[in-house]
Amino acid sequence: MKLHAIIRETVELKQGDLPQSVIVEFVGDKEKQHFEVLFYDLDPYQFKIRKWDTWELCIKWKSEIFTDPKTEVKSYFTYLVCTKATPVFQPGK
Repeated sequence: MKLHAIIRETVELKQGDLPQSVIVEFVGDKEKQHFEVLFYDLDPYQFKIRKWDTWELCIKWKSEIFTDPKTEVKSYFTYLVCTKATPVFQPGK
């Protein structure tokens, strides 16, 4: 799924450690929610992703199910994973 996202929190530029993540707000979201997007196969350091930039992100969903060993209660976690990033607007460039 391709979505336009505005970077809302500065990317900590640590080259090499994957996955890294960025906090984004998706363009057009009326509630202006912030989401964490993980980068497993890409390194945002190489893309020079910065706060206030707008990027087109190819997003895939990743689900993880955790079962508590004591209670056997399941918890479900959903992650947004970026597989491709293309700049749309970068202020100052």
